[in-house]
Amino acid sequence: MAKRVIVVGAGNAALVAALAASDAGADVTVLEKAPRDQRGGNTRYTAGLVRFAFDELAAVDELLGNNAATSGAVTVEPYTAETFTNAIMQTSRGEADPDLTDWLVSESQDVLRWMKGHGIDFEFAQYLTTAEGGKTVYRNGLVLQSAGGGEGLTAMEFAAVERAECEIRYGTAAIDLIRDDIGGIVGVRIRNDAGYTEDLYGEVILGCGGFEANPEMRTRYLGPEWNLVKVRGVPYNTGELLDAALRVGAATYGHWADCHAAPIDVNSPKQGTLETGERTNRTSFLFGLAVNEQAERFIDEGRDWAPQNYVAVGKAVLKQPNGIGYQLFDEKVADLLDPRYGDATVYQADTLPELARRAGLDPEKFARTVREYNAAVDDLVAFDSTVRDGKATRGIDPPKSNWAQRIDTPPFRLYPFTGGITFTFGGLRIDRGARVLDAGTGTPIPGLYAIGEMTGGFFYHSYPAGSGLVCGSVTGRAAGAAAAAAALRGATTAAALS
Repeated sequence: MAKRVIVVGAGNAALVAALAASDAGADVTVLEKAPRDQRGGNTRYTAGLVRFAFDELAAVDELLGNNAATSGAVTVEPYTAETFTNAIMQTSRGEADPDLTDWLVSESQDVLRWMKGHGIDFEFAQYLTTAEGGKTVYRNGLVLQSAGGGEGLTAMEFAAVERAECEIRYGTAAIDLIRDDIGGIVGVRIRNDAGYTEDLYGEVILGCGGFEANPEMRTRYLGPEWNLVKVRGVPYNTGELLDAALRVGAATYGHWADCHAAPIDVNSPKQGTLETGERTNRTSFLFGLAVNEQAERFIDEGRDWAPQNYVAVGKAVLKQPNGIGYQLFDEKVADLLDPRYGDATVYQADTLPELARRAGLDPEKFARTVREYNAAVDDLVAFDSTVRDGKATRGIDPPKSNWAQRIDTPPFRLYPFTGGITFTFGGLRIDRGARVLDAGTGTPIPGLYAIGEMTGGFFYHSYPAGSGLVCGSVTGRAAGAAAAAAALRGATTAAALS
């Protein structure tokens, strides 16, 4: 019998790793801290967006299983590897590891085809799209999502793992790593919901997320303003195995002092739920303006498309008084707002002073801020929601670089929002086999692998929307294959020596 591969976690990265290890002939045990009805990690809470590089529309049709992209029924803009790479480098301010970035981008399309071969279906993205000439337009690499979003993805992946006859233990947390006498990892110590502790032996793949649900670690690494932040995902990503990996000498990597955040409805729950998930996102700020509780602007709302800018906005609002901001729109852009604004917390009025009063803002100051903004809008440039139109403000700080229209058409709407944490950017250093590297020697620690949000070096400061799931898939597939190969080598050696 083959030696075991143990996958800690049960989100997208972990389940891809389990499938890859099973494909390679290993026996696989998946450890899911959550009970069965809450399984799936942060993946289940996502919209399922997958950003990938493609030159030809046929690649999109292959993943869809139809000819929707090439038929012209919709408009799909190709997304080259160079463009994807540039997006990562731009959002990371040049900090992203070039080799890891190349790995992610170069395998982004292939890993989705591999997933489709395991029964994972894809559909056109439902969010962050535009319309032109009666057609939906998909650009910036955001073309597809998993069928049924995050919930659909986890359901399909669990079905695939179950077909592969992988063992899944629910309500079971890995609490520590087990080392051998020469510094390798030979298993994990686990504890189930009944309090029973057991040592489980095999190659270990860490796919249990970052530390975003741990207030102490958030405060330690991200800073005090993150102590009480709303958590958009599951309560189970609390960082114990990151600490355990550091204790055995694993190298840290990436942006430990930063994270993925998003602008969300001010009345979002303190802890994410399946009922809210992505539905509390408020990412149409580029078509309006944002103010804080002092009725002052604090961001360049039109710096870039929302998929490249929303993480920065989610973090910027947390630095405002009480961590609250307000997104202002007039009737001219009502049809451009993301459908998720349909059930948002909102104030509405026909005059700006009345709107401010209803929201509890200073009416005079609020009206002055909007008046100064309106006066700074360059009316010589035409507004165009389908491109970075260069319609900017002049002479105010912060500027608005694109999509700057006057706020002058009632009714006016004001949406209060805050920031919510999604996942952390810092993690363990890995190679292209997803093997965790030793801090002292830079060589792989035998028996230990890390994937997805457990890793560092991919994302800094911000990230292009939809690249997180693909990063988990690329690293997960590599880890599953490498761990299975090591497990089979160990089983063959053991058999020869017996």
